[in-house]
Amino acid sequence: MISCVIRTFNEGQLINQLLNSLFAQNYKYPPEIVVVDSGSTDGTIETIKKFNVQLIQIKKEDFNYSYALNLGIEKCGNELIALLSGHAVPFDETWFEKIITHFNDNRVAAVYCRQIPMPDANPYEVLRINKMFGDTEKSAEHFSNAACCIRKSVWQEHPYQILPAAEDKEWAQWAMNNGYKIIYEPRAEVYHSHNEPSRRAAARIIDIEKANDLRVRRNRTDMLTMKQSIGLFVSDLKKLPLIQSDIYTKLALIRDSAVKSFWYAYDFNRRK
Repeated sequence: MISCVIRTFNEGQLINQLLNSLFAQNYKYPPEIVVVDSGSTDGTIETIKKFNVQLIQIKKEDFNYSYALNLGIEKCGNELIALLSGHAVPFDETWFEKIITHFNDNRVAAVYCRQIPMPDANPYEVLRINKMFGDTEKSAEHFSNAACCIRKSVWQEHPYQILPAAEDKEWAQWAMNNGYKIIYEPRAEVYHSHNEPSRRAAARIIDIEKANDLRVRRNRTDMLTMKQSIGLFVSDLKKLPLIQSDIYTKLALIRDSAVKSFWYAYDFNRRK
């Protein structure tokens, strides 16, 4: 049997599709599903209540990726627990079957899967996802809680650490350091990507870099933040030739990249 923990916040556009997909899986047992919502106001809660799932509601200001995951996993009654973002939708009804195959090996702590960009994904997001989640073998550094399955007994040894972001990377590294395996299964696929305003995109990167600061005990300075801000913009410019779009779309992307870099520098020390 398998459990599933889903994190949601204003996922009204996709939560119905996601839950229907999970209950339609070609798996001999119905999944146990726990949804941890952090203050949705767009009808997500009303949709969730139409399904046979356990709903846990926390305040938006209390949300942390690790906290939400740990809360949901604690409520699960099965050894294998699938973790999904509220906007990560399995490609087909074989997702469970493909992702749990590797757990016949007791040293496998987790299996993560291929991610496919949504049709409306930002072109830079498409490049990132296709690079990180292709059809070839990947290392544990790309392990992602957006769509994976973990062994609860391993999680009990080492719950997700409270970090601004990248809690999945820390957990995977701990597992590897302690003799466990992290497997990438490209045959199991989900639709997952982000299409967000520049400031929100910058906030996501800020959270990741703050987690990196903690991980490597890096001293954060204004000079480092400014250097990274410029680096983000230059990196986007270098990727521009890889994007097959007209000149107007590319000019808009350059503008958005500049705005994202600005908000990264401006918000870094203002974002809690």
